Amino acid sequence: MKRGHLFPAILGGMLLSLSCGSSSEPERITGAGIPEYGLGVVDSFGVETGDSLHMIGSINGLCFSPDGSILVFDRAAMRIRVIPGQGEPFLVGREGAGPGEFLRPQSMCALPGGTILVSDEMKQAVMAFSPSGTYLGDYFTTDRYVPYRMFPVDSASIVGTMLDLEMGDQIIFTFYTGRFDADSAPAVRYSALQWEWPCPEIYTEIEMSDVAADPGGRVFTVRDNSAYLVSVFSPAGEEMFVIENPDVARLPKTPEELEEETEHFESRARNDQAYTGGYEPCPFHRLISLAGVDAEGNLWIERHDREDGHHFDVWDSSGNPAHTARLAGYDDVDMWFSVSSYGMLAAVVDEDHFPRVYTLELLDGESQ
Repeated sequence: MKRGHLFPAILGGMLLSLSCGSSSEPERITGAGIPEYGLGVVDSFGVETGDSLHMIGSINGLCFSPDGSILVFDRAAMRIRVIPGQGEPFLVGREGAGPGEFLRPQSMCALPGGTILVSDEMKQAVMAFSPSGTYLGDYFTTDRYVPYRMFPVDSASIVGTMLDLEMGDQIIFTFYTGRFDADSAPAVRYSALQWEWPCPEIYTEIEMSDVAADPGGRVFTVRDNSAYLVSVFSPAGEEMFVIENPDVARLPKTPEELEEETEHFESRARNDQAYTGGYEPCPFHRLISLAGVDAEGNLWIERHDREDGHHFDVWDSSGNPAHTARLAGYDDVDMWFSVSSYGMLAAVVDEDHFPRVYTLELLDGESQ
């Protein structure tokens, strides 16, 4: 099964990497032998050919808005596509240097009140839009970098990943996850990792990282997705416990996948001044990805250890295993997943298929 190239989107904004922030050894929680349920498709959006409202160029992010609309970050079109539950879809923003326009957008999210936030690296700002798409001004501006990923945690705050650069006798890159209260200076730093320049391994290590956060302010980090280890932080930055499942094995990549991955990465890296060469793809597929947190506070973790379908482990708010889930019928399609208190979304990001968005639901009864 192709697993796709999730990591090249780090170029220009760069993803996080994460390390433990507690001096004491956190509790480790494991789970196995729990029931598995099926996932079903409720609806979908996207066309192979059509007008600009319904044909998606590329999907670099998606989430629900509190009113039930689906937001799709279409980087190829340089727009945010809003797909309401009722009514026609519409577009937010457009390419350009003017107010509310995008030059190099990196990420988006929707605050609980419905305000849409879009970070733009070249404009050095996180811009705010009303639920109807009206530009409201800047959530905050920076003098260098913007969040690569953003998660709403209350009506005015986000958890995001940020790149920092210290210039001196030695150039130091720092990637961290922090809470931002409408300010580019983080109110809380949850985790960070540093490299001294030059550091060709930075790209490989960034690829191995992942993060998620919920509206209550909890933060979930994966430092190295070659292992099933997820650190769970409180809103104040204390590492509460670690979720672990040592019984999941990684799938190796084929020589063709490794060659394709290297070519794809280097084609994206040519315009990145920070890239000095030396990239070597990991010989194994990532073991896990963080999909998000549902309305019950359960963390959904996609695991990439099987060829048949997309599989998820679901852990409750205390870190105990709740159940597993499987989306069948899309075995050979690369997909991203977004779980939130408003529902579950999937996006086709496979280059061999047209981009499409699906809404999913958990089916009654265990899957067979």
